[in-house]
Order: sequence, then structure tokens, then C-alpha cells
Amino acid sequence: MDFESHGPYKPEDGHRFNAHKVLLDPYAKAIARTKQGGDEMFGYVIGDPRLDLSLDERDNAATAPLAAVIDPAFTWGDDRPPRTPSHKTVIYELHVKGFSQLHPDVPEHLRGSYAAIGSEAAIRHFKRLGITAVELLPVHHHLDERHLVERKLSNYWGYNTLGFFAPEMRFKVARPIRRRAARIQDDGSRSARRRS
Repeated sequence: MDFESHGPYKPEDGHRFNAHKVLLDPYAKAIARTKQGGDEMFGYVIGDPRLDLSLDERDNAATAPLAAVIDPAFTWGDDRPPRTPSHKTVIYELHVKGFSQLHPDVPEHLRGSYAAIGSEAAIRHFKRLGITAVELLPVHHHLDERHLVERKLSNYWGYNTLGFFAPEMRFKVARPIRRRAARIQDDGSRSARRRS
């Protein structure tokens, strides 16, 4: 579900309603259209001398990110909370792509994806290091900043969040997160997983 906002456009008073803009559902669990929009995505006119006090009346419906309706059901099987005491917990924080893209033992077709985190090679690696909990660096859907796009670059770390509840699709699909999290837990480690 996506929205429009109606009301006064008075930025100086904190009101930035702009009915010309399609807004993304902030609770979206998946983003259906990930096309990076242009200046029409902003509620104000880029380059206007009044800066963000101006009003952009262009319709952004053709390029706005859209929420997707998904079936959030997932059977965790006999999944249970891990019983690792806090004083024995060893947390391994990782970037999905950074961890797996060049890992020589992760199958090539899984590298750079969520599925790589639960691969046999990754689990062996975690166990060899004594890891009891895995935390993934930002895996929520994000946009690349304008200055990066203009240079044909991307935001590697993903800290420019668009949807906090939608997984970043650059790392593949959401379901493997759940499957791999369950698999990591089955092997004795816990994962800081997102429930969506």
C-alpha cells in the first residue's frame, strides 16, 4: 500500500504535505519497484533558490518505490531461542556481501547473497571461530545517494534506509534469511534475525 499526503505545504511551520508525491508505506515488508527516481522524487524543487521551501508539483508516480504485498508466513519448525548464556556469547557482525562475495569456500552461485550466510562453509567458519551469534549489518532496503549514482557507484553499507522492514533485494530474496537463520540456529549459533 502506498500513500499520498494532503494538507498544507508550509515547511517553515513544519508542514510538508505534497499530494503530487506517492509515499511509500513505512511498514512495507517488500519493495516492488526499486527504480532510483530523479529530482521528481523530492517534495521541493532541486536547485530552486528557496531550497527546500519551494514546492515541486511534478507527479512521481512513474518512478516512486512501491510496497509489495507479501505472504509473511514462515514455518520455523522446531526453532527455539538459543540457550547461550550472555557471558559466553561471541557476536560476529558481518556485511552479507562483504563476508561472502570472495569467500573461497562459499559456492560461487551463493556469494554475495543471504543464502551464503547459512552455507556449509559459513557455518564451519563461524564454528571454527567460536561464534555463537551472527548479526547482519544493514539488510533493510536502502537507496543510493545522488552523488554516488552520478558517479555510477552504490552505497555499499546501506545506511540510507528507505524501508526498515523490507530486506535489501541486492542480496537476493527475503525467505532465505529465515531459512538460513533457522539453519544457523540448528547448528548451535544464534542469529540476530529480523522477523518480517
